[in-house]
Amino acid sequence: MNIGFIADGNRRWAREKKLPDYMGHDAGFCVLNEIVLTACLQKPECKSLTVYAFSTENWKRSLSEVAHLFQLYQKMIEIWKNRCVIDRIALKWAGRRERIPSILRKKIESLEKKSAQYSDHFTVYICLDYGSHDEILRAVQLKGENFEEALEVPMLDMIIRSGGEQRLSNFCLYQAEYAEFFFEKEYLPDFTVEKMEDIFKAFSERERRRGGN
Repeated sequence: MNIGFIADGNRRWAREKKLPDYMGHDAGFCVLNEIVLTACLQKPECKSLTVYAFSTENWKRSLSEVAHLFQLYQKMIEIWKNRCVIDRIALKWAGRRERIPSILRKKIESLEKKSAQYSDHFTVYICLDYGSHDEILRAVQLKGENFEEALEVPMLDMIIRSGGEQRLSNFCLYQAEYAEFFFEKEYLPDFTVEKMEDIFKAFSERERRRGGN
């Protein structure tokens, strides 16, 4: 089972609590790491988690917010260095690389190489400077009619979006072909272990016919 997660609601969570935006992003990452990823690792049938971290459209945000996000991702990579070894996680990057600050790019690419040995166990795909239209365009340019071979994210069985919005926002449009959608009203920092268990339970109860009877 491959899961996609659209991490949304961090800024709204912070603003409702009259906190600076960056505190919402920090809280969201803690929940993503400690609750969402942990819940996926505890499911033997779960083989990957694809996280929508920074879209090709997110460059429109303020320079200060973008700078903080990149600083947060650097901290995230440092934390995941140990976790990749302990939990046997392979980290893979989906998205454009040339626009990302060189320090962050080197850290991610280094962890990609070091963690590749765990790809048969569990994989985290971090979508950074990622947009589905852009992914498909680059794949077609690389492989033509065999573009599927160049897609950076696997086909998804489930897509979870926190924060109450009910849209994909240019996330894995091709890979969402027969994915089950879970649009949750809770902001990412408010996600709990119980919430993840409820989602897994609801997924198990859905009849997935994939266009059949």
